[in-house]
Parts: sequence; C-alpha cells; structure tokens
Amino acid sequence: MNWKTVFGGAIAAAAAMTLGACGARGSVSPGVSPELKHSWEVNFNRGDAAAVAALYAPDAQLVMSGSETARGPEAIRAVVAAMIQSGVKVHIDSSQNVGAGDIAYVFGTYSVQDHEGRKEVERGSYVEVWRREDGAWKISLDVNATGPAVAAPAPAAEASSPPK
Repeated sequence: MNWKTVFGGAIAAAAAMTLGACGARGSVSPGVSPELKHSWEVNFNRGDAAAVAALYAPDAQLVMSGSETARGPEAIRAVVAAMIQSGVKVHIDSSQNVGAGDIAYVFGTYSVQDHEGRKEVERGSYVEVWRREDGAWKISLDVNATGPAVAAPAPAAEASSPPK
C-alpha cells in the first residue's frame, strides 16, 4: 500500500468522522444530489472542461496523485481540458454521499479508460468535500489517489456511554 492510497482513505475517514460528529439526526444521504455528482463524469466524457470546472468553488483545490495541486476553477479547467484532450473516458462510482447542513462529502472509486473505452489505464479512489454557498453546491476539495480502490470507511458510530 502506498502513501497516496492511505492519504485518500484518511481524508475520507476524516470527512466521515466530521459529519458523524454532527449527529445522525443532522446528516442526510445523499448530501449532494446524485444528478449533480454524476454531472462531473457526464461533462468530462462529453469533452466539456468548462462545465466540469463550473462544479468547483472559487477557492477549490484538485489534488491528484503525481500532479501539482490545481487551485481554483481556471487551473482545474486547464487540468481537466488536458485530460480530455488525451482522449480518455472516466467512470465514477459513489459509495458514500453524506451531508450535514451546508457541507457534504462524496467518497468512491473511479476508473479511466483509453480513448476506445476498451482498456482501463488507471483506477483509484477519491473524496470530494462539497460546500453549499448561496444555495448552490460546489466542490471545495477533490482528492484522488491512484491504485487499488480503498475500502469505504465505516460510518461514524454515535457517541455512547461507557459500559458499566
């Protein structure tokens, strides 16, 4: 196991614990609408880097294994445009999508296929932190870790009193 895979899993676990601390009564699933989350994949595969970048908050960060952090929608658009130009297609699954108030996280796996869609060229795990600002959900932090998929963290347990 490499540090990038551990890092991605640690981010997801921290997000789960943070939202879990809000209490089960205050959290909802899905936190972000599945259609909005799925629009990243749809827009990428259509070749629309601007639509993908529009999903990100003005201060967003995209952290990908082996790359410099892209900060802000314009830098993210450039990274996404370069990926689109390579001809690859993506498939993104979401195993957790939980929100509490104006913050949510989505955790899952992704795969990247060659331009013909026949051969997987990359796979990994990701976690996105979303914030709702002025009624609109935007990605604030997007961390991707290449390698074998990381198992989803267990849901945060509610606080209980110690055994007697």
